[in-house]
Amino acid sequence: MWQKFVAGACVMTGALGFGWSLCGEMNSDIRHLKQQKQILLNISGEITYLHRPMEEIFDIIADKAEMPYDLFLRNVSQGMKARDGKSLVSIWNAAVRDRKNGADLSQIAITYLEKMGNCFEYEGERLQVEALRLFEREIDSEIDRLTVKKNENSRLIKALSTLTGILCIILFL
Repeated sequence: MWQKFVAGACVMTGALGFGWSLCGEMNSDIRHLKQQKQILLNISGEITYLHRPMEEIFDIIADKAEMPYDLFLRNVSQGMKARDGKSLVSIWNAAVRDRKNGADLSQIAITYLEKMGNCFEYEGERLQVEALRLFEREIDSEIDRLTVKKNENSRLIKALSTLTGILCIILFL
């Protein structure tokens, strides 16, 4: 009898863990987008008010950024210092390609990092800042959309995973 109790506890733990894991993935996407928005705000502030070179800006913001964005920004800064005739956009895209293979960023985060690099195509500080602000609004709308989706789906996912665990216990025991 005690084996059935232990098996039932294991099934419920697995079902609940699966539900919590799905909710955690949704929270992770929102957290990554918020970090990218903070990076955008820092870049546009540095460009607007301090007029520093981009490699200096990336070094400064890398000190403020959280993992894995600090390493990403340091790689971009090192690529800018080495340059080798490449544009900032190509250096940025190469760093994003390097990050695609790692497991530390979700697909949504990588997509928005690629889009952020396109903001640096414009000549002049003013156009870059306007492109960054426009992209910031796009990230805000995606954060709002994901938050609504998370709020709608998280209760449903948790309830369904609980019910699935109970159903499995009833069927197998």
